[in-house]
Amino acid sequence: MGYQLKIHLLGISPQICRRVLVRGDTTLAELHHIFQVAMGWENWHLHSFHLWGKEYGIGYVGGIYFADDARQVHLGDFPWRLNDKFTYTYDFGDHWQHQVRVEKLLPPTALPAHPVCISGRRACPPEEVGGPRGYDQRTLDQFSWRYEALDQLLDGEDLREDDVPTWFWTFRPEHFDKGQVNERLAKVYQLKGNPDFLYSQGGYAYFFADTKR
Repeated sequence: MGYQLKIHLLGISPQICRRVLVRGDTTLAELHHIFQVAMGWENWHLHSFHLWGKEYGIGYVGGIYFADDARQVHLGDFPWRLNDKFTYTYDFGDHWQHQVRVEKLLPPTALPAHPVCISGRRACPPEEVGGPRGYDQRTLDQFSWRYEALDQLLDGEDLREDDVPTWFWTFRPEHFDKGQVNERLAKVYQLKGNPDFLYSQGGYAYFFADTKR
């Protein structure tokens, strides 16, 4: 069995979401990285799944304890029905909560071997912005800066002297690159048996060095 899942980041409007196809033999350890890559997070923080009344996740040293090994629990171990939901929380400080809904139940023959993102809306928030409320305020600050920067450019001023966060220059809140996501999801599939990857924390740069930015 396989699943079409809709991942919806709560607390932000317009909606930030992704739709992914995953196989039932996907472990929860793999699913964590699939969600990270599909959404656009960088795996810097702790996480947890809440499925069927129980918490699951990868137990990092110094992190929270989980009774089950996420490498041994598979998505298909649960009796999913259409429109069943579960939650995935990332970064317990900023508390990014994702609602995940089972949109379709699919036969294995209808699925590729590796996870695939079939659609998405809007860019993932930058790390360390303070959760949904911080994101709303900072994107408003970014918009205000860009509006003021236009006047500065027209006056011939040098914007490089502005003391603003680096992502003010680069972050595009409406941008979503499905091709990049799927290139990285294919890499996740290649690395799924690598314990260094499964238990990695602190960014994906090393593992995705050969994929496009």
